[in-house]
Parts: sequence; C-alpha cells; structure tokens
Amino acid sequence: MGHGDPVRVVADTHALVWYLLDDPDRRLSPAALVALEDAESTDGISVSVASVVDLWYVVRTRGTFTDDQLGQVVGLLRDPESPLEVEPITLEVAAAFQEIPRDRLGDPWDRFITAAAMALGLPLVTRDRRITELGFVETIW
Repeated sequence: MGHGDPVRVVADTHALVWYLLDDPDRRLSPAALVALEDAESTDGISVSVASVVDLWYVVRTRGTFTDDQLGQVVGLLRDPESPLEVEPITLEVAAAFQEIPRDRLGDPWDRFITAAAMALGLPLVTRDRRITELGFVETIW
C-alpha cells in the first residue's frame, strides 16, 4: 500500500486519537500513519461506534482523555465533510463479536472494534498485540 492507493481502514480507538489529536508522527508506527493518511485522502476511515463508547469510558474512569478531546472527536465524526465514517453495531458485527473468544480478548470494546473490521472486511489499524495474535482480521501497525 503506497500513498494514494484507494483504501478504507478501521481505526482502533488509540490509533484514532493519536492520529487526530496527538503527535501522529511520534505515536503511530510508520505503517499505521501511512494507512490512515491514505484512507483519509481516498476512501475514508471507519470508526466503530464502540470506539466512541470506549472514549467516553476512558474520560470517566482513567482521566487520560478529556471531555474536550472527546468533544473534538465527536465533532469530527459528526462533520459531513470529515473522512471519518461511524460504523454502527449491526447484526453482522454482533455475529462476528460472538466468534471472538472472550478468554483471548476480554475487553468488550476491543471485541466490538475487531468485530466491526471482521464484518466490514477491512484491515484494522491497531497496536494491540492481542488483536493481531487472534488472526481474525488483517492488522496494520
């Protein structure tokens, strides 16, 4: 995948936040950065609605993410001009969710995000080794 190739990817929560609000050149791997840049400039970046819930949870429990940052992300997701596309939890996502062994990936948000990539047939930009080791979806990092 080179710059400009049409591609759509699903962004895991951390990849999305680092790409949009942090220092992507420092936080993302080169492959992850290229994948997100290519997707942004061509077919767009899919974001599971589970990532929004995950961000809300992080704001409320860990404090590593602020209400303002959550508002910025939600604003971008609502912007019709944004390359970000919110993916709902569909029946196909729910079916894929059930295929993922809970003992290997216990976090429900990670399971829903992985299931979204499975249902959409898209690669998932994530550094989460547990997701990569599952082998259920192509991962980029």
